Amino acid sequence: MREERLAGGNTHAEIVKIGDTVRRPTGPWTPGVHALLAHLERCGYAGAPRALGVDARGREVLTYVAGDVVWPDHVGLVESDAALAEVAAAIRAFHDAVASFPGLGDYAWSERGADPRGPTEILCHNDLAPWNLVHRRDGGWAFIDWDLAAPGRRSWDLAWALLSLAPLMPDRVGTDARTRERIATFRAAYGADAFPSDVLAVAVERCQVEADLIDRLGALGEEPYARLLDEGHAVVWHDVAGHIAAGAPAWEAALSS
Repeated sequence: MREERLAGGNTHAEIVKIGDTVRRPTGPWTPGVHALLAHLERCGYAGAPRALGVDARGREVLTYVAGDVVWPDHVGLVESDAALAEVAAAIRAFHDAVASFPGLGDYAWSERGADPRGPTEILCHNDLAPWNLVHRRDGGWAFIDWDLAAPGRRSWDLAWALLSLAPLMPDRVGTDARTRERIATFRAAYGADAFPSDVLAVAVERCQVEADLIDRLGALGEEPYARLLDEGHAVVWHDVAGHIAAGAPAWEAALSS
């Protein structure tokens, strides 16, 4: 059967589609990720692919999630408040389902996007962002690329989602009033009862950790970080951290209303 190469983002090795499946490289984290996906399936969570095992070439096999990946060509899909609310609700459903995941300590998890200082509150996806968000053909939402999953703070997962989906990026952010509306919409749809009050501070932390990782490993020549450093990604994330830190005082009201 013909292999069709799929875009793999900034840090992923080659990913291919064969029929209605996706084949990806495995790693020490793969058994844990497959256990996580099986758990989500048992819980009835529809917002993730299903793990189908490993093929004869040692690649993990996942179901292909048909639909439109939001970034970069379909950003308009999440520009309405109604769509943002749907995505936030899908994230809450994931967090609720993963709360009962057994045996966290039985598996190795990727460190690339992991919360560096905990505490362990949930098993995070760690890259809940438009480049991993699919608007399914049935109208629902699904997140792909679960290989960065690792234990961490709820705010660690939500900060990345908020900064990329609200968004809080310097080149995409609106007025302070509009940003507050988007944050408030996201928080209400996720559930204010469980939404952490420190999410903006953690968004700054996440950007800084990402920038520092690229600076440190890129300087050592480790790929893909050397390439990301050359392409200016560390500078981008340093700038985003500064932008959110500067804007947070004007946006904080959305987290307490």
